[in-house]
Amino acid sequence: MQPASNPQNADELRILGLISFVSILVGCAIGVFDAGLWLVADEVRTNALTYTMGAFTLQGMGYFLWKMLAQDSMDQKASLANMQKTMSRQMQKQQMGFAQKQMEIEMKKQEMMFSHQLDQLEQDPEVVQYMALQQEMQNAAEEAVNAPSHPADKKTPMALGATGKARKADGTFAKKKKE
Repeated sequence: MQPASNPQNADELRILGLISFVSILVGCAIGVFDAGLWLVADEVRTNALTYTMGAFTLQGMGYFLWKMLAQDSMDQKASLANMQKTMSRQMQKQQMGFAQKQMEIEMKKQEMMFSHQLDQLEQDPEVVQYMALQQEMQNAAEEAVNAPSHPADKKTPMALGATGKARKADGTFAKKKKE
């Protein structure tokens, strides 16, 4: 028989076992009474009380034996399973903590490397010259972006380097003449 994986199924199996055990004991009591094997009296109440006490005694002994033999091993299995769950949770927590500390150390290591690189760059004269050149280029770019301050001559078009080539009336270039 496989162990019950669901607690509700385990409870149902226990109840079924209890009902079966009580039914067997009641059947035995009826059989002993019918055969007249044990304490037969003429009065019905005496027989009923006698067999009730006998059934209660047998049930008590059966429960005691079940507790001694079966329940103890089941409790040990349950406590072992709980210990294993607790241990696996603790291992997971430790692994997560280890991974987190490892990431923190890696971040500190990278931070130290970057800091060292920055210190080296600041001490290198070529880098200082490069940074000054970069500043000059940035200033020149800002000046180039600014709008001109002189007035524009709107009447004459600007020559953009395409002088001397023939154009059509619509402004497109004319085809070359064959010589």
